[in-house]
Amino acid sequence: MDPLERELKNALRREEPSGDFTARVLARVEQQKRRPSWWSRWFTAPGLRWATAVVLCVLVVGGVVYQREQARRRAEGEVAREQVMLALRIAGTKVKLAQDRVQQMSDRSTRRN
Repeated sequence: MDPLERELKNALRREEPSGDFTARVLARVEQQKRRPSWWSRWFTAPGLRWATAVVLCVLVVGGVVYQREQARRRAEGEVAREQVMLALRIAGTKVKLAQDRVQQMSDRSTRRN
């Protein structure tokens, strides 16, 4: 058996716990039961509760402002779209009138010849 195996065997051999082992474990369990979790400590400190409430309010207000800004931009875009569509209809009408006049002039010149 090489030295490493011997050391490993000695390290892993069974040992009886000390006499106060049970008392120490039970005391540690009681201590853990009485110690509040980080979550409850966070929300029981008045300053931290207020800070959390303020942060949440700021986030909610920010979200509402962002939504309203998006709605305003969307409405402006729709108005601009309607204006472009109207301009295209007007331009289309003018182009149609110009085509009709050119066609009339072309028809007159072909009839004269």
